[in-house]
Amino acid sequence: MAYWLTSLALIVFGFLGSFSIGRPFLLVGLAMLVLGVFRNRPMVFWPPMLAVIAYNIVYWAVAPFSCSASETVGGTSHTVCSSLIGLRFEGQGNYNPSLTPATLAGLLLAGLVLVVAFALLWWSRRVRRNAAAG
Repeated sequence: MAYWLTSLALIVFGFLGSFSIGRPFLLVGLAMLVLGVFRNRPMVFWPPMLAVIAYNIVYWAVAPFSCSASETVGGTSHTVCSSLIGLRFEGQGNYNPSLTPATLAGLLLAGLVLVVAFALLWWSRRVRRNAAAG
């Protein structure tokens, strides 16, 4: 019962905070809700759950985190944004940096984590079976 309450609490918190910090909580809560029936099957549960967590970490590391703008008198403004890992996004005028690099980086690492987690679980299961057999 605690599992389901935790997933619902994460979904509610994520929804309420969706305009600030809620998105990663919402995604993890939704993943827990969808994968809940498989929580006793590690090969099915953990690879996608770890992929969602990896996506969240990489997305927030690459996405523009803080911005500053400067403007000369009578000129256009120059906006510089930086991410948590130091990537810089710059533009002129009414600049709004794209979230596409963060989304793509998150999806790429999520796919990699999914494959690696599944391979490691499969390999450890096979080693245990071979050790038990003989």
